[in-house]
Amino acid sequence: MMSEADAVSFLAVSREVFAPLYPYYAARFLADWGHDQGRCLDIGCGGGDLGLAVLGQSACRGVLVDRAPFMVRAAREHAALVGLAARVTVLAGDVHALPLGDGCIDLVVSRGSLMFWEDLPRAFAELYRVLAPGGLAVCGGGLGPPEIREGICREMALRDARWRNGVPAPRPGTDPDRHAVALRAAGIPDWNITREDTGHWIALRKPA
Repeated sequence: MMSEADAVSFLAVSREVFAPLYPYYAARFLADWGHDQGRCLDIGCGGGDLGLAVLGQSACRGVLVDRAPFMVRAAREHAALVGLAARVTVLAGDVHALPLGDGCIDLVVSRGSLMFWEDLPRAFAELYRVLAPGGLAVCGGGLGPPEIREGICREMALRDARWRNGVPAPRPGTDPDRHAVALRAAGIPDWNITREDTGHWIALRKPA
């Protein structure tokens, strides 16, 4: 688990550099889901940016989950700051054992946390367990369309030497093929992987 100093640094980058990504992906996932109300879960929520962006563009209620106490506090404060505290519950929890009942979530989103999941089949099985019939889960990572990606890369190159030659290589073991193997091992019947220039997204659907 990251230190509090690392968490502060992460939140600063998330809100100062990556901010345009969250409304972009929120709109995309809502369009893919095809609804604008229900219960949305953001796993590994950090400061709650993606989940709160979904709530800001819909009538959904939200659940934000992170295993780091600092992030739980940050997400709760963020929800209050943007006026969404009444529509969101913030919980400490882990993707491998979500503190939620079966079939209670309509839309699951997660950006940037997948690389930290230690037992992928178990984590994917948990996503599928909490999904309601007809629900959609989308997890993965990416830097959005070129106009957003280029701005992020320029700013990150000023902050982090690893970005000076472009987007850093992904962590070993986070490739789509490994994720496909884990999805099969979890027994997920309906899923697809969409590759982007700087990452990929996994979509799981539960039959209605």
